[in-house]
Amino acid sequence: MTFTSRIAGALVACALSITAVQAQSLQDGIDAWLADDDATALPILSDLANAGDVDAQMLLGQIEAVAPPGAGSEFLANLNRRERIALLRSEGGLSGTSWTRVQERDGNPLAAALMEARLPDATLETASFLVQEGEVQAGTALAWQVFDRGRWNEIFALTPDDPLLGELDFVSWSRSYFGAPPGPDAWAWLTDTPATGRTGGMMMVSLVAPVLAPHLRPSEQLRDYIQAMRGTPEFLVDNGDIVDAAAVMERQLPLDSNLATVNAYCSSTCPDQVGLCGMAVIAATGGADRIKLHDTPYEALISQEQFAQSPRAVGELRRWMASLQSSAEMQGRVVLSQCVNEDIASITVE
Repeated sequence: MTFTSRIAGALVACALSITAVQAQSLQDGIDAWLADDDATALPILSDLANAGDVDAQMLLGQIEAVAPPGAGSEFLANLNRRERIALLRSEGGLSGTSWTRVQERDGNPLAAALMEARLPDATLETASFLVQEGEVQAGTALAWQVFDRGRWNEIFALTPDDPLLGELDFVSWSRSYFGAPPGPDAWAWLTDTPATGRTGGMMMVSLVAPVLAPHLRPSEQLRDYIQAMRGTPEFLVDNGDIVDAAAVMERQLPLDSNLATVNAYCSSTCPDQVGLCGMAVIAATGGADRIKLHDTPYEALISQEQFAQSPRAVGELRRWMASLQSSAEMQGRVVLSQCVNEDIASITVE
């Protein structure tokens, strides 16, 4: 072997070694972030992003974008503005530049779609592209926002072969409602419907049925349950239906992938009153549809299933609830679960 070939071999081995260390470092950052350890995770991801690692850039950009307001860790809360910008963003401008934006400017079409999805006029074309690229949670969250903003016609215009339509569980659920409307026992009927898609589907039915099929408008009990899913459970309490509603929720949580984090939280925090806990969490966050918007930041690296049951997801949910309790809209609200209230109170004094 010549000297040149030995040097070349050494360089290749060195490059492979560096690549392996970087790959491990990225996984270390992901593992620490899922463990809710920002002090370890964010410096790793930030160093990699600044070194040009595209995966780290995309993940860090989406972590910043998707986290619920007020759900930041104690580590982040203790950073000043300049330190926070340096840790989470690229250089550029007074507030730095989102790493997702950096990738968009570098011609990354997925980054461009994720940035587009943040805009209020984003379309289902963007949602379909995200689903096709494997970012199903981002795509379906955008589709829900399109519907919830009153642009029903865009949902109804989806063709049967559009991959996005197959992922919209709230559309599938609403179709089952119109195909087999509720019987006289609303709670028994509700329990028998598919769990995943139920919450969004009921919201869809409550808006669409009065317009398109008034004779199939949900009953008062179901309307009260829908209001609870929107974050207002007082109607169920006032009408004496909260126990039945909590029983439905208790059976729904283990089966509903959209509420997997709520199930993980309630199963560990309030195991003796999971149903009431679920109702209380939805009320505390302002609605189940809001919870849906804060799923995995980047499915290319972190699956929704992995994220939803992680200490990170549960930790963010707890901090988010605690941050909202001082808001005017939460003052004087009915207490559904003393267990949840005590847990939230413990967060505010930690």
